Amino acid sequence: MSREDKLIIEDKNQSYYWGIDCGSSSIKIVVCDSQGNILLRRKRKTLFPLQKHIKHALEGEDDFSPFEENSKDKITIKKNHKIAATGYGRHHIDYINTVLTEIKAHFLGVQKQLSIEEAYTIIDIGGQDAKVISVDSNRVDQFTINRKCAAGTGAFIEELGHRLEVPMSHMTHLAARHDKQLTLNSYCTVFSAQEVIKILMNGEKVENLIYALYRSVVKRVLEMTSVNTNIVTFSGGVMSFHPMLLELFEQQLSVADPSIDRKLMVSPNAQFCGALGAAIHVLSCSTKDDLLQTIDVKKED
Repeated sequence: MSREDKLIIEDKNQSYYWGIDCGSSSIKIVVCDSQGNILLRRKRKTLFPLQKHIKHALEGEDDFSPFEENSKDKITIKKNHKIAATGYGRHHIDYINTVLTEIKAHFLGVQKQLSIEEAYTIIDIGGQDAKVISVDSNRVDQFTINRKCAAGTGAFIEELGHRLEVPMSHMTHLAARHDKQLTLNSYCTVFSAQEVIKILMNGEKVENLIYALYRSVVKRVLEMTSVNTNIVTFSGGVMSFHPMLLELFEQQLSVADPSIDRKLMVSPNAQFCGALGAAIHVLSCSTKDDLLQTIDVKKED
């Protein structure tokens, strides 16, 4: 799977800042100019060997690339290009300038686009984990990560969608046609899949099962920690592909504390927030001498 934005004609007098978010299911790339404006977005499926496929993603399908055209045994970054990485694969890329945590990356990506001045919460639902990040005074105050199981993540939705033989793009539409509120008793992906099969064998509608799946994801995420801010924003691709989740989060947060006047929103470029945050990070670090050096490493076969 690939995604390319508009073609960029490189200006050698301009600096370019690349952010890589190497997730469990996809590699997201954002390129910014010196003001932090998004110039380009790319997305590829996460494949192995990792360095080789990240390099292919950086090269893209056009002529815009951070790499010099030089000898076959080296990778050289152009002097006017800087690269930062976040995500699961960030420590496995030799030719980048710097790395940052996913927490910081998503915060920088959301804050750059929304410029929120008051306290707020970021909920990032990724392929293999979910994060709840509390932001106050324009900095990360605290965070919680669910990495012990796939419950409340994209993998949970994808696996049960596969069991139901329903494409991801159809799930919200089908869930909207539910006529009953079911409860999935298990958070474990394996046991939930077994439970779904039993429910289907008893003649339950797929629409009701998908709605129950969405409710289960929301419940699991909100059990990670309390959300006490008025503003809640979401990053990550799951919210982009499953918009009904926003409505369910709003319902559950209202039940949890009716006294709080909530404002929920999906961040612009939600799936690319981590990559954007990485690009903003390397932009902010670009005056440091250690980041101004071109890094040469052997190419991976």
